[in-house]
Amino acid sequence: MSDIKQISDKMAELQKLRVAVVTLLCQENCKLLSRRQRVAGKEIEVMCGERDLIGMADQVAAQAALDQLYLEQRSAQLALAETEQETERLETLLARIGADISALCQS
Repeated sequence: MSDIKQISDKMAELQKLRVAVVTLLCQENCKLLSRRQRVAGKEIEVMCGERDLIGMADQVAAQAALDQLYLEQRSAQLALAETEQETERLETLLARIGADISALCQS
């Protein structure tokens, strides 16, 4: 009887953990989509800046503006990469929890 209680308690604990991880994963996916949009926007800004550099009379100012856009794009890409890593980590954790639940059901 004690084993059944322990299994039941462990299953409840794993289910709560799975719900928490799924919630976090949903939040990270929202953040991921937002950051992907930001990177895409910065890429467009950079392309426009590169185009404008060709036609500008003041090449120095245009290059400085383009350099700033490159920095902003790099920053957005780094934030995106960080979020992608966090999402992968949560997905791996969710898979382990699922495997633990499956193993518990087998016992």
